[in-house]
Amino acid sequence: MTPRAVPEVMMKQTPKGKFVKPVKKQQWNRKMFIDYLVKHQIEAPLRVIAIIVAGYFLGLPLCDKFLFIANQGDNGLYHKSFYDITFLLFYICVFTALRAAIMNHVLIPLARWSGVKKKKFERFAEQGYSFIYYSISSACGLYVMYHSPWWDDTSYYWRDYPVTEYDKSFKYYYLVQFAFWLQQIFVLEIEEPRKDYRELVLHHINTLLLVSLSYCCNFTRVGNAVFVYMDLPDAILALAKLLNYSVPGIICNTTFAIMIVAWMYTRVYLYGGIIWSTATEPDLYVKVFKLAPLEGHWFPYFVKYIILGLMIGLYCLILFWTAMIFKVLIRLVTTTDGKDVRSDDEDEGEEDEKPSAPVTASR
Repeated sequence: MTPRAVPEVMMKQTPKGKFVKPVKKQQWNRKMFIDYLVKHQIEAPLRVIAIIVAGYFLGLPLCDKFLFIANQGDNGLYHKSFYDITFLLFYICVFTALRAAIMNHVLIPLARWSGVKKKKFERFAEQGYSFIYYSISSACGLYVMYHSPWWDDTSYYWRDYPVTEYDKSFKYYYLVQFAFWLQQIFVLEIEEPRKDYRELVLHHINTLLLVSLSYCCNFTRVGNAVFVYMDLPDAILALAKLLNYSVPGIICNTTFAIMIVAWMYTRVYLYGGIIWSTATEPDLYVKVFKLAPLEGHWFPYFVKYIILGLMIGLYCLILFWTAMIFKVLIRLVTTTDGKDVRSDDEDEGEEDEKPSAPVTASR
């Protein structure tokens, strides 16, 4: 009696006459792609970077558009360009490789040397990278803003709209920030989920909408201010977390207290001022509300309410995290046990592990 005939793709006869199922060829899907990038966070983007850099030094056309900002006018100022997309793609690769390299080869060895618990190595490295990036980005943002008229006058967020020309430092700053936040989509995929994962997803969506719309629709002045007010407390918060993992105690708690002051001043007060400016000042200083993309105008009147809605949505998340911060502060003052109410403790298995310093939400 012969075996029942089956499709060849399902059954395969061996030399001994037995029939076995062959292993199905796996389909390449999104999860496999993410897994591949996770395992090759340095090698994969470095190949792309190396090809583009080699092409630039060989004089191949367009390779410079990946490395440097484009579309400089006769007056030395820069305009937006479709080549901004190539710049963003290149620096997404740069951030991916740089983050993995710094975490694996600098911060995790530093965590080991500092006596951080092994299961917290990854968290330590994540916060270390955040501290490095946000320290640099807030310093650059402050430099750009300090040398701009909107440093101490919110009306300049809207005066002279549309502003379609930027100096070199401003365009580099804005596009690098844009690339960083695009790369954060990948980071959100690979990091261990936190307790406020949904809020973080909403925050990333909201932030990317604000960044992309502000750049495409010529609201970059107010965008610069938002970046600065968000980055500064993030740098201090990441430092507080690093100290919590390595040397919890008075220094860490003092850093956390400084972070609260910075958070309340920049994210709650100054960012609240941006929302108030958005609600009231465009009517006073925008000369004409119209949609004329070829002229740089993307500001019919209803767009004000779209911007305002996105900003208020982000502000609601800020207030949510502010409540978490004060929850930690109250716990610290009343019990000397400032546990991370955000999510760093979700994988803790040791009952006696109680961080002595408060750690809370980042954006």
